[in-house]
Amino acid sequence: MNTKTLQQSKVGKIENSPIQSPNSRKYAAVRTREYLLVSEIEAMRDALKKAGGCHTHRDSTLILLIYRHGLRVAEAAALRWEQIDWSGGNLHVKRVKTGTPSTQPLYGDEIRALRKLQRYAYGTLRVARSRRIRYQKRR
Repeated sequence: MNTKTLQQSKVGKIENSPIQSPNSRKYAAVRTREYLLVSEIEAMRDALKKAGGCHTHRDSTLILLIYRHGLRVAEAAALRWEQIDWSGGNLHVKRVKTGTPSTQPLYGDEIRALRKLQRYAYGTLRVARSRRIRYQKRR
């Protein structure tokens, strides 16, 4: 590329290299992979459990479902209890954007985590409830 010589007042002549956009780097040079490893997901869930909080189990379960089933945040937030087939162990996913709906199998640890979450989310329609509404135990 050609370098330009610019004349600045009272300073003299300087050579500038061509200005490059911060986005001009190849994506592969910035990040070697575009996905998380199982060990990284488990580390994230363990950190959530260690930090504690009132919605630790809910957040941990949602991270697991998002990772294993490739859910978008909007799909996870819209997930309802009626989309879970407990007897067959399946999850009916309603995709947003241009995705097609699908039925995906649930693994044992996912079913156990969802059942535990359902016990505390008695009377709610959605799996991921707002932080403003507290979970209530069954009486």
